[in-house]
Amino acid sequence: MAATIEEKGRKAAMEDMGDALSLREKAPSRDSLDDDVIEDSPILEVRASVPPVDDTSLPTRTFRAWFLGIFFTIVLAFVNQFFWFRDNPLTIRVMVAQLLAYPLGTLLARILPTHTFNFFGWKFSLNPGPFNIKEHVLITIMANTGATTFAAIDIIVIQRLYYNDSWGFGGGLLLVISTQFVGYGFAGALRRFLVRPASMVWPVNLVNATLFHTLHRNNPANGSLRMGANLDEGTSWKVSRNMFFFLVASASFTYYWLPGYIFPLLTSISWLCWINRDSLLLNQLGSGLKGIGYGSFTLDWSSMSAWLPSPLAIPFWAQANMLAGFTFFIWILIPIMYYTNQYDGKLFPIYNTKTYDDVGQPYDLNRVLVNNSLDEQKYQDYSPVRITAFFATMYGQGLSVLGAIVSHALLYHGKDIWQRIRNVKNDDDIHVRLMENYPECPDWWYAVTFIVACALSILTVELYPSSDMTWWHVLVAMGLAAIWTLPIGILTAITSQAPSISMISEWVFGVISPGKPIGNMIFKTYGFITVQQAILFTQDLKLGHYMKVPPRDMFIFQMVGTMTAALVSMGTTTYLMGNIEGICTEAAYPFTCPSASLFGASSIVWGVVGPLKFLAPSSMYYPIVWFFFAGFLIPVPFFFLTRKYPNSWFKNVNMAAFMLGGGPYPPAGTSIMPTWAFIGFIFNFVIKRRYFGWWSKYNYVMSAALDAGVAIAALVIFFALQNNNIKMPVWWGNNPSSIDQCPLVSQNWYGHDTYAEKAAAAAAAN
Repeated sequence: MAATIEEKGRKAAMEDMGDALSLREKAPSRDSLDDDVIEDSPILEVRASVPPVDDTSLPTRTFRAWFLGIFFTIVLAFVNQFFWFRDNPLTIRVMVAQLLAYPLGTLLARILPTHTFNFFGWKFSLNPGPFNIKEHVLITIMANTGATTFAAIDIIVIQRLYYNDSWGFGGGLLLVISTQFVGYGFAGALRRFLVRPASMVWPVNLVNATLFHTLHRNNPANGSLRMGANLDEGTSWKVSRNMFFFLVASASFTYYWLPGYIFPLLTSISWLCWINRDSLLLNQLGSGLKGIGYGSFTLDWSSMSAWLPSPLAIPFWAQANMLAGFTFFIWILIPIMYYTNQYDGKLFPIYNTKTYDDVGQPYDLNRVLVNNSLDEQKYQDYSPVRITAFFATMYGQGLSVLGAIVSHALLYHGKDIWQRIRNVKNDDDIHVRLMENYPECPDWWYAVTFIVACALSILTVELYPSSDMTWWHVLVAMGLAAIWTLPIGILTAITSQAPSISMISEWVFGVISPGKPIGNMIFKTYGFITVQQAILFTQDLKLGHYMKVPPRDMFIFQMVGTMTAALVSMGTTTYLMGNIEGICTEAAYPFTCPSASLFGASSIVWGVVGPLKFLAPSSMYYPIVWFFFAGFLIPVPFFFLTRKYPNSWFKNVNMAAFMLGGGPYPPAGTSIMPTWAFIGFIFNFVIKRRYFGWWSKYNYVMSAALDAGVAIAALVIFFALQNNNIKMPVWWGNNPSSIDQCPLVSQNWYGHDTYAEKAAAAAAAN
């Protein structure tokens, strides 16, 4: 008797946790399956989340989809841009729109008239039938464009605060729009490499797909709990997915009041500091917010989900690689660098991204700039730019990631890339065949989008001379993005983590046009945002691929959503910049703009000073350059070891994911990684192997529910309490001056803060 998909999948899961090279988890081969099993994805995670069926009769571009999509785009763009300026940014994820769209769409299906209108031969209805899953997907895709803040806003803020320059609303809007749309042109070329192949899973999309099916197909889950060695032993849960979602979301909503309002200490349990709060060493080593974070962990789901993808959505092999990378960079390399005083690190706090002069004072740009360009003599008279050992090492880590993803893509996916270029389709699964029922977006749609966006970009920099850019700078940035988009896309499709090429972009401009900080920021944004938008749109195309939404509808909704979000975000920024006195300074707390501060620090390092000075052979930071070459070479031996020993643990080593484990620190706290990896181990290794039936039915539902509960609780806390200045009384677990009870962690090694004390300490140390 033929085995079921789930039984074969569970056996496969027990045999092997996964092939890190292609993310196929020992799935049964097509040749070995019966006819009833062949028509499904070869990937276990996809089989657990996406049914291999489609209903081509469902309407998509309905009035309901347009109305709710634009509504949620406006709301998310405004709220997230507003919170972006705050000291502790709160991101309302698209999950909220995804959840609220279902009852609202169902309501509209009940109250809208069903009459068919005839407009000059074009017949349409405001209510073509029940609210369906494809409308829901399009609403969510459009809303997702508003859930992400625009990097160009950083430029607008930094221009005004650091360089006393402003282009006004029109110039800012041109900058925002032009930086967003170029990437969409690249997405068209990525479809055959990152959407069609079954091995390009995009794990984050599986959470969304599960939630869609949970809301629209509320079937009993019957999640098998296998207790014994025999697969047939065990019990079953009869709780429906909807009920399970409601229970977990309710628990998440209730619990978040502790770390989110009552007991913020739970954000980082930094117990080493508690041994002796007056010990600077224990503060630096133990703090999970501003230090190395030895032994620290978080009990706050939101602190993880703000910086890392859901631990329930990422395959454990990827998490294990990232944990190993985190251990190497954060727990081993950084302490060695700091306590051996590399880069004069002890003169500065152990963990931040600020720029300093050579005696530990914040770097004063006014002493080296003339008309927003570097004055070489003033720079020589003042001081070179200095950064912390942590910041310097993280620059190196970022370079190692880029080197590793190029090497990994060529070694592990080079053959597949070449076959796709030659249009050889050897990895098409049932979902590809189902999508062939819909016309693809013509290539010329993407080509026109790219050409128009490039023209807007050139127009923007030529209209505003203070951009310090010309038309050929734009083309160089586009070329840079074209080189990096595919390898970064492959890594993102496998791990849901997307490294940035912002540093490479800064370097390139710093070499060809040194001493131009505003131009450096704009060039960087055209470079890395093009990659980011291309990958974001490709990720959405893969979600539409899973959900069987016509590709042309996906394209149209994404374009309209991006334009709408750009207008709203620019309007919100203009309002806040004009109405909050001292915005982005401590005087305007909580509107201190932490993201812009990091952006500004990078503009000083790579724009004002430039890589030719900062990374010159005579510079103390020159060794950073070699991280790229190390990252490029390290995957090579593991590739050949995997080929020689295909059944060994080497096949689960992914050095690109390893290097990626060193980020995003800072600004993220180091306490998030241990908890993130532990949760992944429990659910995606232990439970997945021992209770595969339960895991396949509930795992992604739980991830979505945890996010939803936190998002709703965060909104209630802000608008009902914090917005009305109702504060939680200060107590041991809610100390705003030191949330994790590590009060000395922001001091340098000498324990001094004033200019005179730091100068004296530096002199004494020398």
